[in-house]
Amino acid sequence: MRCAVARAVLASAALWFLGLARPCAAQDWRGTGRVEGVVTDEAGQPIEGATLKAQCAERGGGTSLKTDKKGHFVLGGVVACNWNFDIEAPGYETRQIAVRLPAESARLAPVKVPLKKGSAGPAPELRAAAEKADAAYQAGRFEEARAEYEKLLALRPDLASTIHQQIGFTYVQQKQYAKAVEHLEQVLATDPANAQIRAIAVQAALEGRLVEKARQLLSSLDESKITSADVFFNMGVNFFNAGEVKDSIEYFGKALKLDGAHVDAYYRRALAYLGLGQTAQAKADLQKVIELQPEGEMATMAKKALEQLK
Repeated sequence: MRCAVARAVLASAALWFLGLARPCAAQDWRGTGRVEGVVTDEAGQPIEGATLKAQCAERGGGTSLKTDKKGHFVLGGVVACNWNFDIEAPGYETRQIAVRLPAESARLAPVKVPLKKGSAGPAPELRAAAEKADAAYQAGRFEEARAEYEKLLALRPDLASTIHQQIGFTYVQQKQYAKAVEHLEQVLATDPANAQIRAIAVQAALEGRLVEKARQLLSSLDESKITSADVFFNMGVNFFNAGEVKDSIEYFGKALKLDGAHVDAYYRRALAYLGLGQTAQAKADLQKVIELQPEGEMATMAKKALEQLK
């Protein structure tokens, strides 16, 4: 699933690019995929009412759910992603796991998560702040969510990386990109190999026209860990919006290496080539758009563009 984008004719291409690839909204983690599992104690007995907080860093959002009487949980209606789970239950140690859903059509074997006996669980004030923060974030009340996350940070500095990530996401949603990058860099300071967070930080930097900061972040990105063409596609659009057309062409090309049928990437790269006066390359990409999608709005725009280039 891609963020929704506006469409326009070639003559208004510059306006069309503005706002094309914003970081996805709070519900952009929704899809058709499914992850399920069972939470038990160390003896294998199910734990009812365990809380699972699921986050997809690639999409900047997530949700919470609880286990049923059999300790079973289902995270349904989600996108392909590296899903991170924080799992807690009264009387047990909190546990964190990661589950890779490689495609929305994939059906994984149920995940088994045993919890160790431990403390009585989070302190009431900690649980209250966490619940308020998550509820406010999901409702789009980002300033309120941030205030609660900051309370959490004071209570649990040992969770600073996770909390800075959530604070960063609130700033992304409010388009305060410089502040978002500051907090996401706090995450990368402790987890520099986190490709998903690094990619989000890059896009936030580009949205904020912090081009050199984006390049700095990109210099340490392990691109082999990026499996979604849309990540590179959004970078391409953001580079274009920042006036860095050559960089935009490079990242549209990276998107196409991952997905050779990414029609939007071909069309937008064609416009970027036109911006550099490289007409032959633009024509080739527009022809590819028509080849891949012979009918519909994209094909119509590509055909009109080719007519103007004769």
